[in-house]
Amino acid sequence: MKIAKAKVLTLIFLGTLLIINSLLLFSYYNFYLSDKISSDLITIRNQNNNNLYFIINKIKNKDIIETEDEVRKYVKDNGGYVSLKDRYGNILYTNKKDMNKLFSSTIYIIIDNDEYELTYSKLSITPGMKVIRNFMVFEIVLLTVTIVTFFILNSRQLINPIELTIKDINDYKYGKIPVKRKMPKQVEQIQNTFVDMVDKLEIEKEYQNQIIASISHDIKTPLTSVIGYTDRLKNSKLDEEKKVKYIDKIYNQALLMKSILEEFDDYQSCNLKKTLKYKVMDIKTIKESLIRDYEEELKDKKITFKVISNCDDKKVKIDEVKIKRVFSNIITNSVTHFKSREGIINVVINYRAGKVKIEVADNGGGIEDEKNLKKIFEPLYTSDPSRKISGLGLSICKQIIIAHDGCIYAKNNSIKGLSIIFIIPSC
Repeated sequence: MKIAKAKVLTLIFLGTLLIINSLLLFSYYNFYLSDKISSDLITIRNQNNNNLYFIINKIKNKDIIETEDEVRKYVKDNGGYVSLKDRYGNILYTNKKDMNKLFSSTIYIIIDNDEYELTYSKLSITPGMKVIRNFMVFEIVLLTVTIVTFFILNSRQLINPIELTIKDINDYKYGKIPVKRKMPKQVEQIQNTFVDMVDKLEIEKEYQNQIIASISHDIKTPLTSVIGYTDRLKNSKLDEEKKVKYIDKIYNQALLMKSILEEFDDYQSCNLKKTLKYKVMDIKTIKESLIRDYEEELKDKKITFKVISNCDDKKVKIDEVKIKRVFSNIITNSVTHFKSREGIINVVINYRAGKVKIEVADNGGGIEDEKNLKKIFEPLYTSDPSRKISGLGLSICKQIIIAHDGCIYAKNNSIKGLSIIFIIPSC
């Protein structure tokens, strides 16, 4: 009887405490906090809009490269957080990884007859957040008291779910994936947090598998070249000059495969930038390397290959092996879409405002649904359902270009094909 009476008194006390707490929160929010938050948000929005209009006046009649420079300069001089995206959602410039967490304002602008999204914020935390945090601490303390009280009164109801969670943890050692369960609220949070953690671990495993698959994907391209040149060497009619030339190509492709395999130890690092081995190269050297690597090989496949540059004297600081992987993946992707038609692949290199823009354009038909243009850079995305491991090439390109502080995007071009465009800083 005493235990039952204590339970009733405890429940009455907790109920009363919760009612008082709810009334306090309701009163505080309705009579003070809501008006203050609204006022602060209006002030922030007006400040953001004023800064946006100032930026717009700065970038009037300028192209996208100059716009990026002006935005970067404005942020450096005046502070704040800015995000500039193209109409496909690709981020061209940002100084904040997640603008969604900021109290920001967005406006759409037209540059070079194309639409872009410009987002600006001056604050990362709204005024009044300290008061909200204090109330959150109060709520956490209250919740803790409630959990302890109910644990004492309902130990059996709590212990069983805890034992079930421990069982799920032990079962996960043997590959059994846990699931979220309906439990007493105090334990359900622990169970579901563990399930969320397991889900993240499984995603990480999948990511590691993708890394391994991407390495395999990268090796296939130089390996195919090695096999092709080896077959040519079997031809007894080859003169000595061509034999030496083919042997050199086989050797270079073997070195490329060796470099890819050496990078396997670095794949656990999520930051590809740490693995870059920079060297300064001029555009002329890159252009000559492309012609040397692909012109004859593509000619044998009846594909016209051209490299055009208006900035041979400009220099870029790049990881040569990784940039070669970018060209290899893009060109290989183009070749697979030619099928029986006579193909064209044009590489056009331009310089503007401290950046080098490289466009690899083909006439392979392009992408009919333009909504899929940004999806082609997603891991494992492919339009060919018959391929078991696919869609990694352009995803790898995106990772490499971003690691070079550049950006990459795709568009349908005027020669009835697809253009992959990437922009990297000059030095």
